[in-house]
Amino acid sequence: MNRKMTDETILNRLCGNIAAGRFNWRRYLTPQTYFGHEICVQPLHCSYGQIGYTVYFPYSNMPEVEYDWELRKLTIDGTNWRNYLQNQ
Repeated sequence: MNRKMTDETILNRLCGNIAAGRFNWRRYLTPQTYFGHEICVQPLHCSYGQIGYTVYFPYSNMPEVEYDWELRKLTIDGTNWRNYLQNQ
């Protein structure tokens, strides 16, 4: 049975994979399908180079996921990803 994943399930899976180091962000520099949803990655830069990336969902109302590997901070719309998903 192929059932559609909810937005929360997709975000949970994505954040879990990012936190575990299993998300190949370079693959998604151009829009690609991720568990049935189109996603795209945009690198985060500061004055001295790349510090992370933002995952966004084109043509969707889903929130952006941001990973700052310098600070080891993973957020959904600026909120800690675990707190965000608990409040959904």
